[in-house]
Amino acid sequence: MHSIRLSLTVYFLLLLAAALGAASWFAYRTASQTLKEKRTATEGLVQAQYDERCREEKARLDKALFDQAQMLTQLVQFQFQFDPYHVRPLNEVGLMTAGLWPSGGAAVPVWLAACRGPTAFAMYRENGPEIRLSQSELLHHSEGQVADYYQINAYWGGSFRSQALGNRSLPLDPDAFSAESGFVVRFDDIELEPGINARRIVLRTTSLSRVGVPPGPPGGRIGDIPESRRHNRNRGEIASRSVETAPRIALYVQCACDTHRLDESLAGFAATRDAELETLDRATDESLSGIRNALLGVASLAFLVGIPGCLALVRTGLAPLRRLSDAVSRVSARDFHLPFGGPRPPRELQPIVARLRETLDLLKRAFAREKQATADISHELRTPLSALLTTTEMALRRPRSADEYQEVLHDCQASARQMCRAVERLLALARLDAGVDTLRLQAVDAAALAEQCMAVVRPLADARSVRLAVHVEGQQIPQLTTDPDKFSEVLTNLLHNAIQYNRPGGDIDVRLGRQNGHFELAVQDTGVGIAPDAKAHLFERFWRADPSRGEDGLHAGLGLAIVKGYVDLMGGTISVESKQGEGSTFRVQLPV
Repeated sequence: MHSIRLSLTVYFLLLLAAALGAASWFAYRTASQTLKEKRTATEGLVQAQYDERCREEKARLDKALFDQAQMLTQLVQFQFQFDPYHVRPLNEVGLMTAGLWPSGGAAVPVWLAACRGPTAFAMYRENGPEIRLSQSELLHHSEGQVADYYQINAYWGGSFRSQALGNRSLPLDPDAFSAESGFVVRFDDIELEPGINARRIVLRTTSLSRVGVPPGPPGGRIGDIPESRRHNRNRGEIASRSVETAPRIALYVQCACDTHRLDESLAGFAATRDAELETLDRATDESLSGIRNALLGVASLAFLVGIPGCLALVRTGLAPLRRLSDAVSRVSARDFHLPFGGPRPPRELQPIVARLRETLDLLKRAFAREKQATADISHELRTPLSALLTTTEMALRRPRSADEYQEVLHDCQASARQMCRAVERLLALARLDAGVDTLRLQAVDAAALAEQCMAVVRPLADARSVRLAVHVEGQQIPQLTTDPDKFSEVLTNLLHNAIQYNRPGGDIDVRLGRQNGHFELAVQDTGVGIAPDAKAHLFERFWRADPSRGEDGLHAGLGLAIVKGYVDLMGGTISVESKQGEGSTFRVQLPV
């Protein structure tokens, strides 16, 4: 985006939207998790209630079956009629009258066996009473009963079945009760016939009052039982009731009812449970929807409210930039001061403000140098031009000889060459600034080039009694690939600078060699040296350490600027080491 204000506003709004979205998602996720946990807990409670209702319904059915079995047991006790054949009294009469008959003593053992023991028990089973129930009593006690089928079995084999059973009978395995004694209750589910399932209670009791009790079986397996207890393997123990301690008769009472009514009740409970769960799911979904809508509304409202807030925040944050822009707009070519007052700028703008002030200071000094350079160049060009005009005017005042005219032309030529050198230096700097100056690389002999450059400046050195010397470090003459013209220009300028600022009778040493994989050129003189504060300005254009030394007309403060430009173009570096009063050393490193 081209507008910082628009970019920051968009970024802030996106950040606000992301924050609101994340907060809303987290809140919705937390609420959803809480509602799910609540739903799970409520679902468990509903399921527990359903299970409890099912247990209560089954327990109610089992209780009704148990009560009906108890009622049948009581009816059997009240209506039990003993043996119509009176077997035992007949045996006793036979014993008393055995002596009245001839050979009656031989029958005594038979009569004794008939009164006690296995024989009496077998006779009792063969001649024992049948189980009979009064239909009027059954009708009298039938109110509230649930059993559709019932069956009574006695231990001697007698039985009684309800009319609803028809030809069917309820299965009974007395051996299953052999491990337990007394009063026993068991519940189970049976299949009367394919498609008809029934819930059954099997009650074994020994609490029948004896109206002529049959003799007990051998070994006393049925007879005196000290106490009775009830046991339901499916429903737990039923509270024991006290019974008679008189001799007992084992009787098995079975009551069964069709389970379709129980299934209907359980199905109703299941339907109620499903309806409650459906209502719970609907309430949970409605709650989540309400929370979602509320969060969406709050987030949207917060986003809308945040838009003007973001705009105000961006405006406040960019206020220092506006102040800085206003301050920069008041900078002019005549006044390079940055009028940035008021509150201290933010930390992020402080480097920018400092850099702007440094840049404006540099521009101010550059403008001052340019003005000075214009004056210097004007002076440099005016001197040879004045000399040229003066010479020509003097030559034209009167007729002269050919030798005199030739001398005048030589003076004009020297002045023109001086002006040409100044113009060439200005053009060289202009090409460097424009980036159009290129290198013409070729393999050169650095030592030979150094000798040529020294030959060019030797007359100037001899005029000041300065000695020149070239030193090659190492056994091998250094070879490098570079632009020989620019290399010669760099070395010639450095030699001119060393001669100009050297003392009379001084020395200039040129050293060539390799250093850390680079070609190194060092120009060392024994001149006046350079002040520490002047080192930072050495390579600036139109700057001279001693302006009074410009009277020779050879330089205008451009030589070292050209040297720095050419060294940078060749990919090298230049540095200066100097001590005032001892001399200076310029080191140039170039890639081989």
